[in-house]
Amino acid sequence: MPPATFFYERNEAVEQLAAGKDAIFESRTRFLIFAASVGYDRDRWIENHDEDGEMRWNYIDQNQRLSVIAASLAYAHSGDEDAIFDPELQIDVLTSYGAGGARIIKREVIDKPGDELDNLVTFLQDQRDKDGAEERIGVLEQIEKEVSSLSPSE
Repeated sequence: MPPATFFYERNEAVEQLAAGKDAIFESRTRFLIFAASVGYDRDRWIENHDEDGEMRWNYIDQNQRLSVIAASLAYAHSGDEDAIFDPELQIDVLTSYGAGGARIIKREVIDKPGDELDNLVTFLQDQRDKDGAEERIGVLEQIEKEVSSLSPSE
């Protein structure tokens, strides 16, 4: 049985982007899911993170989209399909990658001069451009490999 609540690292990024009337994210829960996705993407796992934020597990478990993302992250991290049904593992993955992602977001969005929404959009665009460039490089490498393996016909 999952715990009713769990603890996560709540840094300045959480407070700036997910709290108050000018919040970009609808809730701290949605920000944690986003931060965990960023942490996973950037391979930033924080084992001994702060636990100064508290969240109810049912905020995630009772929201189909958020629970699917949490389960997917746990599965991607562990490679074990049972992770989809393991709330304890999902919480561990969310809080550890979430801490890493929140630190990245603080550094690349909050700490940058300018409007936070503009910085977040730039952050997302840069990530998309980087992913696209890596994908194109991979395709070019594959083409080069295939072309170089062709032997000239005699």
